Amino acid sequence: MAEITQVLTEADYEAALARVSELLGAEPYSSGDEELDRLSTLVEIYEAEHYPIEQPEPAAVLEFLLDQEMVTRQHMLALVGSDANLDAILAEQEPIPPGLAQLLYEG
Repeated sequence: MAEITQVLTEADYEAALARVSELLGAEPYSSGDEELDRLSTLVEIYEAEHYPIEQPEPAAVLEFLLDQEMVTRQHMLALVGSDANLDAILAEQEPIPPGLAQLLYEG
């Protein structure tokens, strides 16, 4: 197999992904591990350009944290003061207060 030195097209991307899959069990500090590191970087660069991931809206992150039980409603209430405030934040009618922003950052 020819060495992959760049990922410019979708075909290059698919070939790089296939090779990355083959290299996932490479011994640390081996030539395979070095190739895996290099290819992973090339794939990340290609994905950032062709498949960007948009930042989620803060209210969507709060909903996710609640749905996944990563934070409780009571914990958020302690930071925003009342059910009405929390509901307004989740409905994107009020800005997120600093304490809740810190919770998002940590989550």
